[in-house]
Order: sequence, then C-alpha cells, then structure tokens
Amino acid sequence: MKSYAIFILAVIAFYIFSRYTMSMGFKDIEVIRSLDKARIFPGDQFNVITKIENKRRWPIAFLNIKEQYPEGFERMQSSPDFRNPNVTYYTSSYSILGHERVKRYYNSTIDKRGVYYLKYLTLSLGDLFGIFNIEEEQEDLLEVIVYPKVVDASQIEFENKSIQGDSVVRRWIFSDPVYVRGLREYVRGDRMKDIHWNSSLRMNKLVVKEYEYTSERQVVFIANVQCAKPYWSAIDGEAIEKAVKIVASLSNFTIEQGIPTGVMTNANMISSSGNFSNELLPGINNFKEILEFCARIDKLPKVDFSEFLREKGSYFNSNSIYIILTPYMNDEIISEMIKLKRYGIIMKVIDVSEKGSLPELNHIEKIYYGGKG
Repeated sequence: MKSYAIFILAVIAFYIFSRYTMSMGFKDIEVIRSLDKARIFPGDQFNVITKIENKRRWPIAFLNIKEQYPEGFERMQSSPDFRNPNVTYYTSSYSILGHERVKRYYNSTIDKRGVYYLKYLTLSLGDLFGIFNIEEEQEDLLEVIVYPKVVDASQIEFENKSIQGDSVVRRWIFSDPVYVRGLREYVRGDRMKDIHWNSSLRMNKLVVKEYEYTSERQVVFIANVQCAKPYWSAIDGEAIEKAVKIVASLSNFTIEQGIPTGVMTNANMISSSGNFSNELLPGINNFKEILEFCARIDKLPKVDFSEFLREKGSYFNSNSIYIILTPYMNDEIISEMIKLKRYGIIMKVIDVSEKGSLPELNHIEKIYYGGKG
C-alpha cells in the first residue's frame, strides 16, 4: 500500500511538473539556424546548422522542429516527412538537459541556380508522458544564393557559326586595328582578314594577328526574359537558363581580359527586400557581383523588353557594346533596337530560343546558342 501511495505521489508530482514546464512555453529555449556557406555553385554541399540552447535548469523531454525547405533544396542524409511541388518538410527531434546547448549539422545541396529561402520553423514541445504538447511557429530567415554554372568560354559553341565563345568575344569586343600585339595560331571563327599570310606561309600553318584591346571600351550583357506577348503570358525556363549561363561565362572571360563588364535585365530580381537593382554597371573587379546578379534573375519579366530598351536605351553610349541574349523578339522590340542602332549604339544578339528562329536584323549580327558547352 505504501509503494502504491509513493507511485501515486510521483505521478502527481510529474504531472504538476509537466503542467508547469508547459506553462512556461518556449521561454528560455533558443533555436537559431545558420549556414556555413551562403553562396554556392550548383551541386556544392553546405551545412544548415541548428543550434538549440536550453537556458532552464530542468531538461526538455521532447522538442520537435519542423522545417520548410523550398523546392530543390535537399537535406542529403534526412528523409522528408512530406513533399509537394513547392515545399519539402523535415522534422528533427531533440532531448536536451538543463543548461545544455545542442548543435546539429544538416548536410544539404541545391542543384539549380537561384535564390532559396529558409523561413519558418514550427517548434513542438512535449512532456515526458506525452500528455501535454504545445506548438509555436517562428520566423528565421536564411538566404542561400546559388550561382549559375560557369563554363570556359572556349567550350561554348554557337551553332550557326561553328565558333566558340572566346572567338566570338574576341571578334566582337573592341580589338584595336591600330595596334597588333602579336601573332597566334588560327582558331575556328577567326576572320579571314586577320590572317597574316606571309607568316602563315613561313610557319606552314595559319596564324592570325592578335590585337590589343581598347581599354576605353566596355561590354554590357542584357538578358531578356520575355518569351511572349504580353510579356507575362509565357515562360521558357530552359531558354532563360541558357541566357544566364552565357552571361556569367562570357562575363568571366571579358573580365579576365581586362574589359569592363556590366549586366542588365528586364527580369524581376529575387530579393527578400524587393529592391535589388536590375542593372550592374561595368567594372573589371565585379565578377562576384555579376554571379550574384545572375543568381537573382527571376524567370518572370518585370517589364516588356521593348519598354525596357526604350527606358534604358537613353543611357546607352557608343563606347560600349551591348550583347542581348533573348529567346523572343517582336516588332516593338525590333523597332527599339533599330532606333538605338541609328543613334550609333553597337549591339549584338545571342539567340537562345529553342530552334534559333529569331529574325535576322540588318546590320545587327545574330548568332544562335543551342545549349552546347
């Protein structure tokens, strides 16, 4: 009988203790997430770090943390509780002693370019007997920026001209015909007029003149994400990804050559603050900024591309070359480009449509990128 009474008293004591701990809610329980890398390339691995600190004297029997991960954001050694097309849910369980701090590392990866946010945590606190349970949602914003894949310009093949990216950039971007830096071996895509015939005969192989770049010149890549009329009515995700990859890869090449390089787009820019600029001015030490810019390009256009050219074109200058990457053109866009051409603006077009079907424009060179490289 005495043992039974002790058992009852113990149960009552545990019940009172559980009620008391539940009444405290999440006071003195701190949950913080962090990242060991916030900027990565596709496929890179990084850790989401969860740190839990119990500032109470008594232990926490059961603490569950349910997290929302956006599509494409994967925890590599964890099985999701639930997955839908936009969100994956993971739940982690903890038991923590009084005044204890626990830290866990969740190895993660993301395979696609973009900006990914971890926003919400749902904390669930339970007692030892599973009688009481309380929940609380917390907002804990983390941002992961996934840069586009960057390939060597020499690996990029423009299909309708059978030339590589480095060759077309050399031909397009401001070789100074007054100063010849030297000779180099001919590569596919070099102009016939640049072949040095006397040296080629003497060396028994084709060599071409290599020019010094004009330091005053700049290049600006313009990524158009409009795919139809009206501009918001259709999205060609594959074409947009091709354009972003080419912008990042050719920017890397031009900056390595010492050419000031900038980027612009008519896309919405992904940002938690909503005020990230859709223009990055030319520079020679800004490749990391260009990578972040490219990561933030959304597939949704912010404005019709013809309106974009009309607005921004008033600031274009004749000392720059504007390389437009686009999956789509219509009469309004072409009209704005022709106007800019008449004002002496140098433009080139990289067609990233599915079949390279964009119209030819008088005196504006167009090449087609189908995805090779």
